[in-house]
Amino acid sequence: MAQIFIDGRFVDAATATVREVANPATAKPVGHCAECGVVDVEQATVAARAARVDWSACSSDARRAALKAAAAALRRGREGIETLLIAEGGLTGREARTALEASANALEQPVRRAMGLNGGVRAILGPASSPLLPIMRDVASALLAGETVVLKPAPGAALAQLEAARAWAGLPPGVVNVLSGDAALGQALVAHAGIDAVSFTGSAGVGAALAVGGRPLQLHTGGADAAIVARDADLDLAVRAVAWSRLRHGGRSCASSRRLYVHSAVADEFVTRLHQYVGLLEVDNPVKPAVVLGPLASADAAKRCEGRVVKSMREGARLVLGGFRFRPSGLAGYWLQPTILTDVRQGALAMREEMAGPILTVTPYTDEDVLQRWVAEAADPLGVSVFGADEDALCSLVAALHVHTIWVNLPQSDDVPPAQPGAAVRVYRPAYARNSTPDFYELDPLQVGSLVE
Repeated sequence: MAQIFIDGRFVDAATATVREVANPATAKPVGHCAECGVVDVEQATVAARAARVDWSACSSDARRAALKAAAAALRRGREGIETLLIAEGGLTGREARTALEASANALEQPVRRAMGLNGGVRAILGPASSPLLPIMRDVASALLAGETVVLKPAPGAALAQLEAARAWAGLPPGVVNVLSGDAALGQALVAHAGIDAVSFTGSAGVGAALAVGGRPLQLHTGGADAAIVARDADLDLAVRAVAWSRLRHGGRSCASSRRLYVHSAVADEFVTRLHQYVGLLEVDNPVKPAVVLGPLASADAAKRCEGRVVKSMREGARLVLGGFRFRPSGLAGYWLQPTILTDVRQGALAMREEMAGPILTVTPYTDEDVLQRWVAEAADPLGVSVFGADEDALCSLVAALHVHTIWVNLPQSDDVPPAQPGAAVRVYRPAYARNSTPDFYELDPLQVGSLVE
């Protein structure tokens, strides 16, 4: 598909430039997409501005009904979308199915955020790390608030988002518009005078560069969790949870345990079990049903991750598993061996920067006061995952941190939802983040799949 979606229909881009899209598992072509330019931005923005008056005048119930219809259309087109999420994005079949279902749920149950607009036009720039759900969440909340949208997926997610654009055909023309292109397109879109606000999911560096325009800016950056494994933790549970959190989407997931702190009394045993678990994971072409770990997004990403492993070792980290590019089944794609680094010191490269690959780092701790300072120094807004038998002690440890959510013994595994019938996930929200909700609440395991995506 080399077309784009403007004013309710697929049209040829004004530019004649197209980009070949490669399968990250095989490096073979998947298709082509247009490299849109300023003319395409103008047309999409004009369509969105024309649609905004009537759309913002719709009742909230009418907008919810339209989003529910779009969710049904998304599910009807699941086969084509999931195929592209695998072929273009490198997701496994399980990850693609979970992403699509969670995206449909986000449209059916939109959450209105404080957008700061009154029927304006919002540019939404999405990530390659999780190519469907974050964008759908932002689109759903924008549409619910009466805004219209011009959407630019990441270059590694354009085909899947354009296929998903068929779900927008039932909305009034111009309410959602989808362009494809690289960073230059994003810059042109953000700079356009017809854009009233911007939502961006991605790196903190790019987000900071977007913050210079003076218009409302909603950023989702640096969202990788810290995780704490206490000395009384169920290590089997913690190993599975941490491994799947960090390795989803080839280690590119934004909601992942980047900084892993393990009590020194159990650190060696934890690393041994983690090695045994991760070393047996099936890493191969994600079109194969048994595969649980796919490729990185690009050759540059694989090379960059390998370089960061080497730098981490020079800083004193110990390599336990993996660490280098390889070719599973002889595939010529963009692969890095699942990697475990231990004895990673606070302040090291792996703590400062997102590794953006299948790399798990372990930092032993002994003193809880020191641990609290470490987590506070680098805590991300998303949350902290904790594992241990004494839940009250764990929550007391991190209650002073300004994080949005504390996940308590979240049982992530290769089964989504977790295979523990009747179990519940316990979540703690600090007072400043919870408003009127209780300190603890129980979450049915059937809801976990969309939360951990």
